[in-house]
Formats: sequence, structure tokens, C-alpha cells
Amino acid sequence: MQEKKKILTVIVTYNRLQLLKRCIQHISVFSSLTDILIINNSSVDGTEQYLIENNIVHITQPNGGSSAGWWRGISEAQTRGYEYVWLMDDDGFPDKEALPILLASFKKETACISSVVVKENNPGELVFGMPKLNKRGNPVLFSFKRKFGTTAELKKTGTEYSFAHLFNGALISTAVTGRIGNVNREYFLYGDEVDYFCRLRKAGKVCTQLNALHYHPDVSQRNIEKSRVYYFIRNTIILNKLYFDHRLMRDLFTVGIALLRVLRRNGFLNFLSYLGGKNLKFLFYGIKDGYGKKMIKRF
Repeated sequence: MQEKKKILTVIVTYNRLQLLKRCIQHISVFSSLTDILIINNSSVDGTEQYLIENNIVHITQPNGGSSAGWWRGISEAQTRGYEYVWLMDDDGFPDKEALPILLASFKKETACISSVVVKENNPGELVFGMPKLNKRGNPVLFSFKRKFGTTAELKKTGTEYSFAHLFNGALISTAVTGRIGNVNREYFLYGDEVDYFCRLRKAGKVCTQLNALHYHPDVSQRNIEKSRVYYFIRNTIILNKLYFDHRLMRDLFTVGIALLRVLRRNGFLNFLSYLGGKNLKFLFYGIKDGYGKKMIKRF
């Protein structure tokens, strides 16, 4: 009798079929180690037809945001009896050595170990800056340079770093997810990964393995949808209260970062619309619902 594979790779997708195909292709090199499950959040770009025609195991569900996708994937891994769940978005893909490295680095005390997320066209640079940490293990707030931007900088700290950007190549023990519970679907977009990171590290070691690479498009120039501005502000304010120190200053930083991203990516006129124009409501309700802890699907 063939031994049951112990890892379930979960890819959450929504309307990015070509990128999904690329991700699946790169996962296929690990076929002896892992099964694949695609969580399709009701894509309308031909994703469902492609998955059916190619006999790719998948679940199509109503679009409840990324958090609903991760919740379903983790739930399926637990129900189906896997030891680990390997989580990733559709737009990135793992290096051919990533999974063996993660498995070799997974120790008894580990809850989650993740790949480092690098730019696909420039692997020396990080897609998401890795925060410098204070003595509590939280991202520093008052520092001339708050984040590492390159793999070279990070590797000066060692081969593992005590922070992780989840859902971009994160390998998680289902024994731990069984203890701490699943992803909170009420976050909808943004913040679900931070919340789960904070919960995971209470149950065991959570880190990024710097020798395991996960390639990802550079997102620094992507336009930001107005609904994402709302969810980023709302959810981050809620997370600051739940887990982090210097809450008021972090809340101010959150609003400032959101507006700065809009200015850089969407342009000056769009930036002004959040200060006194048609998009002011996304800023206002983000702050209001964050402090009121109203985790509703407002936009």
C-alpha cells in the first residue's frame, strides 16, 4: 500500500489564471512530497474550466476574500489527515529546492516555517520588507531604517529570522492549527496573515528560512483599490490593539502608510480624494470600524 503523502499544498486563486498555471507547474516538481488543492474564490476568467479539464483537485467557493480561502485550505488539510499544509497565493511560486529545505528545517518545536519572498526578476531583493524586531519580537516603530530590503541584509542575522510573511510559501503543522484554530475569516482582505502569525508564535517557533526562496512579482507599483485601503486601515488598527505595543503611534503610522502607498501608486489626484473627495469614506470608515472593532464586509 502506497504511503499517504503528508503535505497538502494549498493555492488560493482569484482571476489570475496565467499566474496560477505557472504556480502549479512549479509545484509539480514536488509531486513525490505533496498533493495540491486549489481554492478557487469564484474566478470568472476560465479558471474553473482549466482546473476541470486538467483534472486538478480544487474547490470553488463564493469569494469571501483571501481569508476565506486560507480558512478552507487549512480546514481541508486537517479533515484529510495531512501533517502539514503549505500555503501560497497564485501569483508566486517556490524555488525547486524550497520544500525540501523547509522540511529539513522543521523541528519539534516549530509551528510554522516560511520561505523568504523575493522578487522574481531580482532575487536579491525582498518583495515585502522584513521588519526589524524589538525585544518583544514585534516590528520596531522608532528606527532610522525599520525594514530589511535585501536577502544579503537578512542573512547577516543568520539562516532563520523570527518573523514570517505568511501565505507565500508558509509550511504549517496541522497539529498546531488544530490547537490554535483556523484563520479568522472576518478579516476578509489584509491582516489575516498577521493575526495568524501572532497566534502561531504563541504555540511554537515561527520563522523564515532564508535559504528557501519563494519568487513573487514586484507589487510596489500595483494600483491600490479603494476597498483595500479600507481593509488595510481597519484590520491593522484592530491588530495593533490585539498584539502590538505603542498602539496609538502604530495607528498613526498605519494611516500614514496607507496614504503614502496611494500617493506613490495611484497618483496625487487619487491621494487627494482620500483627504476630502469621493474616497474619504474609505479612510473614515477604516478608522471608525477599526476602533469600533466592526469586522463587517462594508465595501
